[in-house]
Amino acid sequence: MAPPDHQRTLISVSLDLIKDPMFALLLAGGGLYSILGAWHEAALLLLFVLVIFALTVGQSLRTAHALEALGRLAAPRALALRNGKRYWVASAELARGDSVLLAEGNRVPADGQLIDGEGLLVDESALTGEFQPVFKRIQTTPGSGAEMFCGALVLSGTGVMRVDAVGDDTRLGALGQAMRQLTPERAPLESQTRRFILRFMWVGFILSLATWALYVHMRGGWFEGLLAGIALAMSLLPQDFPVIVTIFSAMEAKRIAGDGVLVRKLSVVETLGKTTVLCADKTGTMTTTTMAVRQLHVGSTSLDTSDLVGATGANPAPEVWNLAETLALASVPDSGDAMEDAFRSFASELAVRPPASSSLKLTKAYPFSSARLAVVHAWTAAPENFILIACKGAPEAVFKLCQLTPDRKAELEAEVRRMAGEGLRVLAAASARWPASPLPDNPEDIPLQFAGLVGLENPLKEGVSRSVAACDDAGVRVLMLTGDHPATARAIARQAGIPADLVAEGDVLERESNERLSELVKRVCVYARVKPEQKLRLVQLLKQQGAIVAMTGDGVNDAPALRAAHVGIAMGGRGTDVAREAADLILTRDDFSDILNAIRQSRRLFDNLSKAIVYIVAAHVPIAGLVILPLLFGWPELLRPAHVAFLEIVIGPLCGLAFESVAGEPDLMRRPPLPVAKPLFSLRTFLLGFAQGLALLAAVGMLYGWLQKMQSPADSARATAFCALVLGNLALMINNRATHRHHTGMWDGATRLAIASTLALLVLTLEWPALRRLFEFGPLDVRGWAAAWLVAATVWLVARGLRPLGQPLRAQKWLHCKTAR
Repeated sequence: MAPPDHQRTLISVSLDLIKDPMFALLLAGGGLYSILGAWHEAALLLLFVLVIFALTVGQSLRTAHALEALGRLAAPRALALRNGKRYWVASAELARGDSVLLAEGNRVPADGQLIDGEGLLVDESALTGEFQPVFKRIQTTPGSGAEMFCGALVLSGTGVMRVDAVGDDTRLGALGQAMRQLTPERAPLESQTRRFILRFMWVGFILSLATWALYVHMRGGWFEGLLAGIALAMSLLPQDFPVIVTIFSAMEAKRIAGDGVLVRKLSVVETLGKTTVLCADKTGTMTTTTMAVRQLHVGSTSLDTSDLVGATGANPAPEVWNLAETLALASVPDSGDAMEDAFRSFASELAVRPPASSSLKLTKAYPFSSARLAVVHAWTAAPENFILIACKGAPEAVFKLCQLTPDRKAELEAEVRRMAGEGLRVLAAASARWPASPLPDNPEDIPLQFAGLVGLENPLKEGVSRSVAACDDAGVRVLMLTGDHPATARAIARQAGIPADLVAEGDVLERESNERLSELVKRVCVYARVKPEQKLRLVQLLKQQGAIVAMTGDGVNDAPALRAAHVGIAMGGRGTDVAREAADLILTRDDFSDILNAIRQSRRLFDNLSKAIVYIVAAHVPIAGLVILPLLFGWPELLRPAHVAFLEIVIGPLCGLAFESVAGEPDLMRRPPLPVAKPLFSLRTFLLGFAQGLALLAAVGMLYGWLQKMQSPADSARATAFCALVLGNLALMINNRATHRHHTGMWDGATRLAIASTLALLVLTLEWPALRRLFEFGPLDVRGWAAAWLVAATVWLVARGLRPLGQPLRAQKWLHCKTAR
């Protein structure tokens, strides 16, 4: 049996750490001390090997557990029927005998048998490698067309399957076990980190050789020179960088997941903060998922539903009853779609017979498609000798199917514009009776009679207008995409605060040249009557203009646009499995404000990583300098491998605790998006850290030099300078946690823990006689402590003065949205 995931992680992390250069240097130092007979020093380095090993394994497992938790949250889901109730469960939690509902766009979550439904058209290319749709129908005998296989995609139809096999017991599970052996692709931040580390390591290697040669030249002693070279190599080894990048990204992804956004790809956490254009669906993202029928237009009369439903003495005309019945019959029973729920609710309130009544049976369905924006259902009426036809869809599509006269069409189009101008989603309905004979292949051959128009209210979600305004302040341009009428799109966009003077229809995205569209998309923020395949061209045009594009979607046909966007965002509540698979993020609450919060968290991540990197650079400069300075000035050695190992133990937790938990700065969402090409390890970041490190090096170096001039004992001088170095590190950490002058909240729980732990270790090392002897420290009196605190205070003031060098750009606006207004 394979070991559990956490055991495999522990083993792999341990093997990686054994190969880590820091451990090789510590072991080499311990070996040299053994050769020189300094057993205490050798034992101390071995102790540090164990401590650093434990800390690193703990951090790595923390990251691995965070990623495992994300994996569980983002796992494929299935709609299971248990005890007559529906439950969304993770596919991995299905058991044999469970019943699962399947619909268009779903991935089959297990192997099983189709036991209910009119049949499904499925794509089994995940198993066969060839796209050949297969029709599945209920069979009374096994092996004759009812088998459903895990991984297959439902192209059309609805049904219920019984689960017979799950997980590795399915055909797809047996084929996919080899995938576990594949190494995941490195994230951009990780690749950038590795390049930086390699360069830093080469610099450290060259300087270490130079230090060893300098030591041998000036003082003799090859082994002692090697120890000095090892100490310098340890001080310059940037093993902290990959740790903080991985931990910060994983913990940020977990934090974002807690706010309703599941991260499927860790690398997208970085990309989010660079987003410049957000293409958002209207329905379900900006507006609520609930709908209600508010207006009707039958014959030449417009009606408000409040006058029909619940009104005293209301007696709807036959045309109203026919329209309500047509809308209900053209809807899929128990589909869960908000619009169709509204039609069924309206029909039941008017006491119209439900489509699931025993006298009606769905005979044929002409599905909605991009070529025909309407759905047609054919129902067999058992007592009567005819087929009842019900159609609903976009007004222009239904008008075409009904073959209306130009005058009647113009009259209805004016009514559509009026209703849409009030922010209502407008659909048209038509009906017909067909004799009990075979139905035609195309609904265009059915003589449909126009039944009326219906206006649905789909109110804006609370807080959307504030979120759009916040995106504008953050330099993120919001585009609204919808399949609704242009007038509806304009009304909703204005409510949301999106510039709506210009509205482009989806057909424009299909027929216009790239040159004309490139100019159009710079000025237009609202797109109506957009088909899913037209979203792809919009994404490609925006990317050609240099934009970083985030795109929301929920349907099967949205998958290409989601995959093409820099950040694909799928709806978790109403999105199809295909859309979720193509996306980088999944909105569990389908809430627009959650996207804004994810962008904020991504910017916070980059901010905190930049602060941590400045601190790491600043912390390593004085350590390296204090290895070399005593050689140049003829002073006693200050730092040895054991001292450097102690400092590395301090620096790592300071980064992990103090910087990862920093709250976002107040102006975080008033800055422009992060530049696309902005590296995390920029020259500006490095120079800021280097300048701070030089300040600490100069302060501690002058203190140590003054102590030598005053002929202070070597062990006491070493203790005083070491204490000043650790306290100066704390001063740098406090400064770099906040680069904004007015940023507060510096003393959170994680920071207090980091400071308290560091001070406790320092006091223990300087005051416990056994440890003091191991580190070759002398007793530290009040004057020594005072001198160390004075150095820390001086470094804090200098680092504070350097803060403006790290200030990011602020308060710039996105020009396109502003000019469009």
